[in-house]
Amino acid sequence: MKREDIDWSVLRGALVGFVLCTAVGGALAGGGHALLKAKQLEFARNNAQFQGVSGKYLAVDEEEKQIKKYFPRFLELYHGGIIGREERLNWIETLRDAGERLHIPSLNYEIRSQGTFAPTFPLGLGRYQLYSSEMSLSLQALHEGDLLRLLQLLDTRAAGLYAIHSCSMNKTTPVIDVSSGSKGNILVQCDMNWFTIKLADGTEIKVET
Repeated sequence: MKREDIDWSVLRGALVGFVLCTAVGGALAGGGHALLKAKQLEFARNNAQFQGVSGKYLAVDEEEKQIKKYFPRFLELYHGGIIGREERLNWIETLRDAGERLHIPSLNYEIRSQGTFAPTFPLGLGRYQLYSSEMSLSLQALHEGDLLRLLQLLDTRAAGLYAIHSCSMNKTTPVIDVSSGSKGNILVQCDMNWFTIKLADGTEIKVET
């Protein structure tokens, strides 16, 4: 069939329809791609926001778990005088009361000013700092058991945590006499440290319970 034999009047409508369909299809395809791209960007943005909120929620949830786990122990250390300000008055009163309770003939002590303490082993304290007050203890004891009873009483009643560096015992009489409670038979001398944990920046720790 020759070109001049084609009846273009018959094909004109079909060609126009084909061209329109092609144009509309191309427009729909381009619009669909653009819409898909926009939806993908919106999804990525919303997903990022969701991940951020989810991460914050998980962090809060984990922090709440840590508080529930460790806060009771923190309170125990706080009320025990280990964490917080130095309870020097408590130490003095405890030592005086111990001498009376145990009927120690003579009990003397010297507590020096508090300062930072650097242990010889690694100690991860984070935002906290370990402080120490050096103390010298001297007592006239009736026998060696007086020192043990004194330390046991300090363990249960004194605020804070202490460590003994050294102790020496020397007889003051040739013969041990426990019948008289007014005169000691052994001179005991000890050097120790009282420890307290505080915030490193000096902020006072206050806990409301």
